[in-house]
Amino acid sequence: MKKYGLSLLAIIFILSSCNNNKFNVDVSDQEINLEINRFDIEMFSLSGDSIYYAMPKMQDKYSDFFTDYNTKLIGVGLPDQRTFYDHLTDFYYYCDQMDLYNHVLSVFPPNDNFIEQNLTNAFKHYKYYFPNTTIPTINTCISGYNISVFTGNNYIGISLDKYLGKSFTAYSGMFENYLVRRMTKEMLPVDVMRAWCTAQFPYNDSINTVLSNMIYQGRVQYFLDAMLPEVNDTLKWGYKYSQWGWANEYEKNIWEYLISEEMLFSTNFMDIKTYTGEAPFTTPFQTKSAPRAGAFIGYKIIEAYTENNPQITLKELMNISDYMIIYNNSYYQP
Repeated sequence: MKKYGLSLLAIIFILSSCNNNKFNVDVSDQEINLEINRFDIEMFSLSGDSIYYAMPKMQDKYSDFFTDYNTKLIGVGLPDQRTFYDHLTDFYYYCDQMDLYNHVLSVFPPNDNFIEQNLTNAFKHYKYYFPNTTIPTINTCISGYNISVFTGNNYIGISLDKYLGKSFTAYSGMFENYLVRRMTKEMLPVDVMRAWCTAQFPYNDSINTVLSNMIYQGRVQYFLDAMLPEVNDTLKWGYKYSQWGWANEYEKNIWEYLISEEMLFSTNFMDIKTYTGEAPFTTPFQTKSAPRAGAFIGYKIIEAYTENNPQITLKELMNISDYMIIYNNSYYQP
């Protein structure tokens, strides 16, 4: 494919694209009770014998989250298992060696209201569009650089040690640069709402093609627009400004390439991953291209669908399981 660079037109688009936002709705009358628990502080404030007495109580308090955190995330088991406390001690030692708890407290101190403010606003928007819904409990934790956000039975878990800032030295030896760039405090609300979206609206089409995955990922991004209308597009996409400009400038070229290479209806896993999976860029294009270029086109298809079908609510859109219905009725023409 021709190697496309970023032009002045794309830069102008970046500077002007946020002026018109249909998702700037009034959510001040949306009443929610967002419960946020600092599990990380409760857990790492323990020392010595207090750990043995506290763990069963924390298991009762946190229920499914406690089970998932200990068995699936950090892999130490549960308090009624013989090896639990030995494994938990090893985990504490690892985190202590990395000084993780102090680093987390420096970015997310106990009196910090960043998480509460941002997620309260996001879930007020969620309640606005999905009124008959239950708001999940938010539990923060330290996972030893494990998964950033995970969901379970009406809870969301957030690994705060994955949001210590791109200059946090430990990240550079463990993660690729494009991932480190996103491991910031500001990225946390985006990751939380993305995780909640994929949990509530998982991929459920009967077919699994490049196009269907493009549309699904595009719909997730459209959901983020609705939940986080004040957040910059580059943050919601995890893009650099240059990548956001590239995607918008070469939308038509990307689409024509996918058609010419007969990619849209490919069921090959690697094809799906290439155009919708996480990566520093989209490999068939140049290294300065935007990652997930196929997902970007899927997003544009979603935009076209909602513009041509204004009667469709966000709730109805998110519950469509046949993604070809969206495509066929989008009349998408870049």
